[in-house]
Amino acid sequence: MLMTLLRKTGVHHAWIILAAACVLGVISRADSASFAVLVDPLVEKFAWKRGDIGLAYSLAFLCSMPAMLVFGWLGDRFSARTLMLGASLMISAGTVLLGMIQELWHLYVIYGVFVGALGNAAFVVLLPVIITRWFSKKMGLALGIYWAGLGLGPVVFALLFRWMIENRGWESAFLVFGLAFGAILLFFSWFIRTSPAEIGLTAYGAADAAKEKQDSRAPVSLRSVLSSRPVWLLMGCHHLGCAGHAVILAHGVSMATHHGIPGLQAAGVLSTIAGVSIFSRFSFSLLTERFGGRTILSGAIFGQSLSILLLLFATEVWHYYAFAVFFGICYGGEMVGFPIINRQMFGPKAPLSSIFSFQMIGGSTGMALGGWLGGALFDHAGNYTAAILVASAIGFLAVPLALWLPRHKHPVAAAPVAGAA
Repeated sequence: MLMTLLRKTGVHHAWIILAAACVLGVISRADSASFAVLVDPLVEKFAWKRGDIGLAYSLAFLCSMPAMLVFGWLGDRFSARTLMLGASLMISAGTVLLGMIQELWHLYVIYGVFVGALGNAAFVVLLPVIITRWFSKKMGLALGIYWAGLGLGPVVFALLFRWMIENRGWESAFLVFGLAFGAILLFFSWFIRTSPAEIGLTAYGAADAAKEKQDSRAPVSLRSVLSSRPVWLLMGCHHLGCAGHAVILAHGVSMATHHGIPGLQAAGVLSTIAGVSIFSRFSFSLLTERFGGRTILSGAIFGQSLSILLLLFATEVWHYYAFAVFFGICYGGEMVGFPIINRQMFGPKAPLSSIFSFQMIGGSTGMALGGWLGGALFDHAGNYTAAILVASAIGFLAVPLALWLPRHKHPVAAAPVAGAA
């Protein structure tokens, strides 16, 4: 029925896939994207240390690493829809169970395993790669829309989580969110298809762009990709870049409340970061497709690391919101280019889900490090000064790695891997 309607209207099925992917990306990341607004309520409710709470954030990313490798491997071989239906149930159940926690280890197991690993990992790894398979033409535009859509999640959910917890209580808030998230995720997962060939179609623009036909590169194996230098440089960039901004994403709200900023206004800092990143997620995706990852990635990481230093001088509400604007622009641009870079370097016939899953390992270890480090340094020093300095320094270490990437060539060169070691 849907296929018949699309044929009558002339709308390519790729846009349906993109719309479903945007909704799934936003909802599947709602818990993790809003973690910063949960720290203060957990401290107040259970008197837990911020470092111990931050460890839950880290565990979610550490536990997601083997899950992402598995989902990447499965995504290159089996139906993504089936995998996402199972992951939807995990996120729904995990969110409901978060409202019932009583001990710190409950937070570690439920948030780290159910939400972070078994739930979120499938969507994180599979959705961007699926979009690259459905769009031969306007791939940068499609991924830009997807990444921009992810930025909407914290804008809405950071404030909504905080409001619900303050006005409805911890248990009620997570019960409502868990049931709602499950229904939405299950519904939109049903629309997902791994590739156009799965339902007898071709990618958007493949017929007239002839891009797929001109790319004569033979399929490359995962082993050959992992033996090349660029993939490890990208993993390193993702690790260090994520370690830097994880300190802010996990503890930015607490940084503001530590200086006396009211809770909802502090939550608005996280929402502002996410809201501003909508613009950069979209625009930097287009720029990456046009100019390649070397230039865009290095600029975004440098700007992100530099902007973190503004927090050393932040004491008023407007200081934090000004920081959020500058940081949000660069943070949004740092994370969006990897699927496009993989497609450009390794070709459409490469095991793209597996390649991206390895790069997400770098990102996950970085997020785990930064999420724990911000809280641990606060517990040691009694303030966030050391955490801010360390977050900035870690980010700056990624800049030379990004500059070491091969220069972008357009159209794609015939060699399977540029700049191989």
